[in-house]
Amino acid sequence: MQQVKMVRKQARWNISKAMGEEYAHKYIIEILHDSKESKISLSELIILLNQRTKHIKFTINKTKKPFSVYLRTIYGSIHKFMENYSFYKVTNIDAEINIQLVDKELTHTNLTTDIINEYREWTLIDTDDFEFI
Repeated sequence: MQQVKMVRKQARWNISKAMGEEYAHKYIIEILHDSKESKISLSELIILLNQRTKHIKFTINKTKKPFSVYLRTIYGSIHKFMENYSFYKVTNIDAEINIQLVDKELTHTNLTTDIINEYREWTLIDTDDFEFI
């Protein structure tokens, strides 16, 4: 009797992680600028993100998928992706997750890899939580 091992196929996207990150920031920042007070619910952001990126072909193992599936596969969730960058503010209010653009002057046209890395390294601290002596 011969034993057969099942091997799961490695997920292969047609774009690199760097290119996916670039698309994500570009379209998320555009959506946030277009929204009221640069703030939007996560569910609405996902819908708009998929609509704005439907012209781009995202495929995994030759199967076309929406951009939100790409972000969920690579980063675990869109929420986790956004928490990595300090120019997005992620808040939970009554079981609804809201996303806000902290730096309203930031646009996708002036967003470079150096700026992305700088925002990735910084951690914003709310001064209301601390007492200055």
